[in-house]
Amino acid sequence: MNTWRHVPFSFVPSVGQMAYDEQLFSNFQPGDSPILRFFIFSVPTLTLGRLEARRMKVNQLAFTHEIRPTGGRGVLHGPEDLCYALLASKSEPIVGGNLINSYCRIGKFLARALQSLGRNVVMAQDKHMGLGDPHCFSAPSQAELILQGKKVAGSAQARRGDVFLQQGVILLRVSEEWKKAFPGAGFDSMTGLNEDPALPSVTRGQVESAILESFRREGVRFL
Repeated sequence: MNTWRHVPFSFVPSVGQMAYDEQLFSNFQPGDSPILRFFIFSVPTLTLGRLEARRMKVNQLAFTHEIRPTGGRGVLHGPEDLCYALLASKSEPIVGGNLINSYCRIGKFLARALQSLGRNVVMAQDKHMGLGDPHCFSAPSQAELILQGKKVAGSAQARRGDVFLQQGVILLRVSEEWKKAFPGAGFDSMTGLNEDPALPSVTRGQVESAILESFRREGVRFL
């Protein structure tokens, strides 16, 4: 059985969320047990990929911000999402491999978890251009998750030597803060798990539990 470390979203690090992921990433060694961490932001927070942050005047942002150790465009985190970070060796048999294989393997676990909650989530097969919008949910990339043709989860991965960090966010709803953070941007391409009134709402805890169960089905044991 494959033993992993689980950090629940109820855990609050003493440093910022992105600083904590950077700390985990820097200390992670090839062969260490993979880490699956869930987290949330207590106040609306904008996270930016490390390259995106260099192109912006971050001191003029209207929201609290943190810079991700991974890449990608802006994401506005609010009360209606659940974030995750997954650290593993590239040789890890369940989620490792080259970049696209790793994305696809992780995406399958996440899709299966959300499907178990009654959501018809599938993985995007092709990379779509975001038409210049500055936020991450303007279009899905390959192996990211879509629901009813719209992006419901986004992710980015960074690699250092033989280890990698994948960070992602799953939307429960599209909060109003998104429009405030990205005025003039399009939002028709994004959705949340709880946007369909015909379906019972799911909680962050239910999403976290479903993801853990999806990995357990492949023989992962969480500590």
